[in-house]
Amino acid sequence: MSNPCELPKHAGSADAGIDWKILIIDDEQDVRDVMAISLEDAGFRTVCAPDGNSGLEALVAHNPQILITDIKMPGMNGLEVLEKAKQIRPHTQVIVTTGFADMKKAVTALQHDASDFITKPVDDATLHMALKRAMQRFRDRQELADYTRLLEQTVLNQEKILHQEKMMSLGRLAASIVHEINNPLSGILNYIRLMIRLADQQDWDAAKQERFRSYLSIINTETQRCATLVSGLLNFSKKSQLTSAPLDICDLIDYSLLLCNHKLTLSNIGVETFCDPDTPKVSGDFNQLQQCLINLIFNAMDALDPVGGTVDMPGPEDDLRACGRIWVNGYFDATENQVHIQVKDNGKGIASADLPYIFEPFFTTKKDGHGVGLGLSTVFGIIEHHRGTITVETTEGQGTCFIIKLPPADPDDTSQKNSNTNPKGKKEHV
Repeated sequence: MSNPCELPKHAGSADAGIDWKILIIDDEQDVRDVMAISLEDAGFRTVCAPDGNSGLEALVAHNPQILITDIKMPGMNGLEVLEKAKQIRPHTQVIVTTGFADMKKAVTALQHDASDFITKPVDDATLHMALKRAMQRFRDRQELADYTRLLEQTVLNQEKILHQEKMMSLGRLAASIVHEINNPLSGILNYIRLMIRLADQQDWDAAKQERFRSYLSIINTETQRCATLVSGLLNFSKKSQLTSAPLDICDLIDYSLLLCNHKLTLSNIGVETFCDPDTPKVSGDFNQLQQCLINLIFNAMDALDPVGGTVDMPGPEDDLRACGRIWVNGYFDATENQVHIQVKDNGKGIASADLPYIFEPFFTTKKDGHGVGLGLSTVFGIIEHHRGTITVETTEGQGTCFIIKLPPADPDDTSQKNSNTNPKGKKEHV
């Protein structure tokens, strides 16, 4: 029957591809030689050093997984070797050898992250048992480091996917906003020309002064409009650190529609919004939640093909026509203690066969070149990160409603305030 404390022959070459190398530091040559013979017979490669300084040089040169050092040595003692070795190669497992008189130092070594200690004279069974523990500790820490790197890479990949999806949305917004900015800029240019003509005239009466002021007022309004659009676009495009602050969902809805409004108008899609001004704030990242809302609005627009549902548009009876329509609502459900944001359309709906997969990454029903299936999976991840939920209600041929539910912010949390000051309340955009 084999001894459980005894390492098998060729342990180094047979262990999950790890080529085990052991550094022995001891000022007594006989001890070094005997220990090296025993370890090499078990299949390990060994490197020996007679003192702490040369031992640390060997540690740098050979990068062993395990270091065995005597505590009591002239010059640099074993505790100093342990401390410096951990600074040079933190992953190296250190076993200290000590006499009974140095037991307190051995305990100190353990407190400084030594793997184990063994007393002199060192016998094979004790040495091999300490080695087995050190080897397992090395493997465990290596697996933990690998897993940590994997998690870091996963988080990095998620951030990249999130940013890529945002850039795709940004591209769709930018093309539309360029046209929307062009109109007020043309108006500003015309009013400036009129003001130049007025300025050249000699007889300035009260009527001309009033006209001049009205032109200035129009220029100011239109310039502010352009600045707001550009600012919103820039804020949306920023790859910033995630923050969590109390935010108003009415502001969130307004800012999101501000960026989408021109594209909705060009697509002949009517939009109605309602946001209860008494809705409590939610805690989260404004930029990320805005990305969610814009993604849902884009999805609703994509669902509104030319044969959208028939709706009653404001106007006389003969103005009834087939038209796409989107509703964006915000309110507080006291029974659930949840803030709701709804994005609803009267489009073609979602097929029952596709419904279970809509939040999965890379699942898309759009034609090639019109989406890669990251929009809804991104929305799902962001809402989940905000401790909320997103659900969908849909009927084929009659439309779809996405419902975001978020917990209200802690009313006592006044450490951060949202900087957006868009007017809140009931609003309607058509």
